[in-house]
Parts: sequence; C-alpha cells; structure tokens
Amino acid sequence: MFGIGPATLLLLLLATACAALAHMLLGRRWRQLPIFWLTAFVGCLLAYGLGLRFPLELPSPAGVPVLEAVLLAWLLLIVVSRLRV
Repeated sequence: MFGIGPATLLLLLLATACAALAHMLLGRRWRQLPIFWLTAFVGCLLAYGLGLRFPLELPSPAGVPVLEAVLLAWLLLIVVSRLRV
C-alpha cells in the first residue's frame, strides 16, 4: 500500500489553511472556496517546486519552505480574489 509523503501532506495542509482563511476574509460565495483552495495549492507547490528560499535560516520540515509557500499562496490568493469569480 502506498502512503502520502510528508512533503505532500504538509503542502495540502498549508493550502487548506490558507484557502480557508482567505475565504473567510476575502470570499463572498461558496463557489470561490474550491478556486481559493486550488490557487493556494498552486502557490505552495510553486514555492516548493522552484525551491524558493529567503536567505534566512528558517526550518523547512520535509524540505518544504513553509514561509515562502504561505507567502506565495497568499500573493496568488489576493490576485484571484480581485478577479470577478
């Protein structure tokens, strides 16, 4: 049986938390929630895939740059929330 790797699980959890908070703060309709989740996941995945790192000695559990992933997810969430969806 296969399992989810720790990096994948952490990315899913970060995306879910960011999307839920963004929907509470910026969302207007329920149909925006899946769009916000997908956007947050893409932001987290981009930060992880591109290996974005600040020149700080921050911990990165499972190789995931948490701060960079959250910041990129929020940047994309703000852009998407301004679109007419």
